[in-house]
Amino acid sequence: MNLHWNQEEISNMSDSYDIIVASDCTFFKESHKGLAQTLKFRLKNGSSEAIFLSPRRGDSLDKFLGIIEQSGLHFSISENYDAEVWKRHQELTNGNDSWPNYEMDHCYPVLVRITL
Repeated sequence: MNLHWNQEEISNMSDSYDIIVASDCTFFKESHKGLAQTLKFRLKNGSSEAIFLSPRRGDSLDKFLGIIEQSGLHFSISENYDAEVWKRHQELTNGNDSWPNYEMDHCYPVLVRITL
């Protein structure tokens, strides 16, 4: 199923989901409102959640999470969500030259859980 975040028919669809998984979807600020509304309409009432992995990319993630709150949704953020991923991140931030342009803000995905 393809979802087009900024289209009116989102609210007319009847499908809802227990889990929505997304990655690298918060970079473009012009899409934040449509993405937040899509989540609000697509998450099932109860214990459903959207799981996002996304770098902060300046203020882009924070602006998206502000719209999430304005939409009546809730979120939590985790930076250290997997031991192996965190270990690799620490190596890269402490001078490992295997990724010379590594920057946490631009490259390291934080885990964001969004609920109704």
